Amino acid sequence: MISTKSYLLQNVRGTLPDWVIKEYINSGEIKIDNLSKDWEKDIDQVSMDFHLGKRILIPTMGRHVVIDIRKGVNPAMYEKLELKVGDPITIRPGQFFIGETLESLTLPDFIIGRLEGKSSFARLGIVIHQTSARFDPGWSGPAALELKNNSDNDVVIYCGDKICAFSFEKLSAPVENTYDRTTPRYHGNKVLHSQINNDNQKTSS
Repeated sequence: MISTKSYLLQNVRGTLPDWVIKEYINSGEIKIDNLSKDWEKDIDQVSMDFHLGKRILIPTMGRHVVIDIRKGVNPAMYEKLELKVGDPITIRPGQFFIGETLESLTLPDFIIGRLEGKSSFARLGIVIHQTSARFDPGWSGPAALELKNNSDNDVVIYCGDKICAFSFEKLSAPVENTYDRTTPRYHGNKVLHSQINNDNQKTSS
């Protein structure tokens, strides 16, 4: 006889509650590498906290450089930092840089992940992501973070500290084409900078 909990787990749809997130992580349906020892404490009612990772890309091109989206950018336009857990980094007023989560997330073909900023950072004027909040079924890798300081103050943040939260949504059916099959350039986030030139190839008329 199927238990009430198993029945509910099989039939849950939409945003996953805390106990379902734990079940899916424990079963490996949602795979998260680099989990903290007390990872269950990072789970709130409908989300799970992720932490600031070690790679940071700081744009160095300056205001005089024009970025052509059909030509894109390259690694030489960024200063790359490799932090250690506990290292501080200061975000200047108006400064933008690209970071990543310490955790690496792998999603099955029936679950969407959504990255959310944290209210405590927002109230300091720190934006954690600009627009890329959805992680499609089949995604695997750390999440890229597009951080910007909208305040008038320098703000110091630390590698390894809680930086964002992920919520998860279960689809009514698996997708046909997973992210790893359709968008390989960002899969795994081996390259953190924009590859927009690959998004905007000139089409023939």
